[in-house]
Amino acid sequence: MEGKEITREYIRNFFNLSASEHDTALLDKIMPYLKPKTYAHNSFICRIGNEADEMFFIESGTAVVRGKDGENGRELHAGKYFGEYAAITGNKRLADIQAKGTVQVFSLDKDVLLDLTKHNSQIYAMFLQKVYEQSSNEYRKLVALLNTKRGLRFGGRQKKITLPMLLVNYISVFFVFLAVFLFAPSPESGQIHPVWLCSPIVFMVTYLVITQRAIETLILTIMYIAMLLSKIDFIGAFSGYVTGTIGEVADIIVIVLLMGSLTRLFAASGSINALKYVIQRKIKTAQGTFFTSFLSMVLIALDDYLSILINGTCFKSLLDGKKVPREQSAMVMGMAPSALCILSPLSVTGIFLTGTIILATGQRELFLQAVPYNFGAFIAIAFILLLIFQKLPFVGALKQAKIRVTNGGYLWPEGTDIPDTEDEPSSMGRLLNLILPVLILIVSSIAAGTLKAGSFEIDVLYGMIITMIFIFLFYCFQRYMTPEQFFKNMVFGIESMIAPVIILIAGKCFANGMADIGFTVWLNELVHSLIQGQNWLLPPIIFCVFALVGTLFDDPWAMFAIGIPIAAGLAVSTGGNIALYIGAVCAAGFIGNEIAPGNIFFIGSMLGVNPMCYYRAKLPYVIIITVITAFAYTAAGYFGL
Repeated sequence: MEGKEITREYIRNFFNLSASEHDTALLDKIMPYLKPKTYAHNSFICRIGNEADEMFFIESGTAVVRGKDGENGRELHAGKYFGEYAAITGNKRLADIQAKGTVQVFSLDKDVLLDLTKHNSQIYAMFLQKVYEQSSNEYRKLVALLNTKRGLRFGGRQKKITLPMLLVNYISVFFVFLAVFLFAPSPESGQIHPVWLCSPIVFMVTYLVITQRAIETLILTIMYIAMLLSKIDFIGAFSGYVTGTIGEVADIIVIVLLMGSLTRLFAASGSINALKYVIQRKIKTAQGTFFTSFLSMVLIALDDYLSILINGTCFKSLLDGKKVPREQSAMVMGMAPSALCILSPLSVTGIFLTGTIILATGQRELFLQAVPYNFGAFIAIAFILLLIFQKLPFVGALKQAKIRVTNGGYLWPEGTDIPDTEDEPSSMGRLLNLILPVLILIVSSIAAGTLKAGSFEIDVLYGMIITMIFIFLFYCFQRYMTPEQFFKNMVFGIESMIAPVIILIAGKCFANGMADIGFTVWLNELVHSLIQGQNWLLPPIIFCVFALVGTLFDDPWAMFAIGIPIAAGLAVSTGGNIALYIGAVCAAGFIGNEIAPGNIFFIGSMLGVNPMCYYRAKLPYVIIITVITAFAYTAAGYFGL
């Protein structure tokens, strides 16, 4: 009887029930369904692949989570619970959970759990609250990865840096700056020699290759340019570039930061799992599941990493159940979001590109005009759809993966980090929590922009503010999160956008500085002399050169900030189609991002596949897409599109 009373108090605390008459009655309803069970030492409470027909509360003892190869994972002690996620969603068990010593648990049947969450909003909200609390620390890790990808190359972030290396690094920079101060021509002396005009580019590429740190490279290069222009007053010139640029892009900065908050709130909502539950019951084929995942990526084309995170959580296990190799599902869910987001004016990437284009040209509508010329993204989407409907031949590592699974092997390749527990930090949310805010963002952005301009226009800032107000009311009134948690989510989301904001500012400062030293004029004259009037060669040259730069940077954000002003300047000086030239830079950013190996570690961890196996599987297709895209820009230039 004593153990029963202890369990009653524990269950009261677990479901966050008060001592009120209503909550006591609800507790009385739950208690009879709790089944006490005892597991002897080394016996299994759950086995991989079994049906998930109950969840468990540990009353006493310790349970060990074991992976597919029997390796030890984390330990679960008295007061912990597990199995609710698989029970709610209907998934198979993803881990073995084994008793360490004698373990006493209380189990709650799946049907009872579903009925409780369905008919008691308080319990439903409690599950969402607990999921939110579990996901906060995980999201901070996600933010670190996002900043790694968007601000610093993956290898640079992981590279061990010793004190002697740092000393050599910055002493070398000091002597380079000293050489510029002593030997570079004075700004008053007139036109700077081409060697000095190109020296910032040489410094930037060299420093980036050595350190693999994009933001640091950009900032030091801006200081180098300021040194060329102002000598001893280079700090004043540097600060002038920064403050002037911030004033120019203040609205874009606010939009990017708010978009980070918005995507964080979507990630926390758990709404995509409602779609997962429907698909699991209604769609029986791999092709249908793949195509539905593609449609969901179209719907949430706001941020490529948010899309990968949500779709990986939602569709990965569904495709596993249909015997799809993880390399294939990773190719679809890893490549499609990047291609879709680079075409959307409402995505983080689209907003970043719009801001960069406005800074370079002063034309707000130019991003939309450039979208049809982003051949790389459209060709990639066509390849993905052909892959989904099995109209694309399997080659290389993807073919080997298909053979492995067909012969009864694992769905994932060797070296894949499989989660060690099934209670993923996700929840059975409401699909409206995602769909309705997205629709409001689209409608309010178009309505606000059109009303202000008197013609069709998109004002994302107005739309973002309206959407954030709606989400605050919508989520809080559902009791999914408190106002305090809402604003904490906003802060978490803002953290993930710091690197893009820094790159936006640094990229504009770099472009301004290069123009001020005369590099842009010199480059235009050089291009004119080299192409001898054959302007049709410029679109494929721009695409190929900046795809190489994007691969080198392993960071499309920095490449966009540098490449778009240069491409826009070439278009103006040669009388070319500025939308085509900018479209070529955008396509180069997408291709460079797919060829560069940095993002595979991030995507591989989210989609449950060995990163290098995923890279080897997609690389042949990316190379083919690159070649076709280069020919497309050659044709566009030749026929004067």
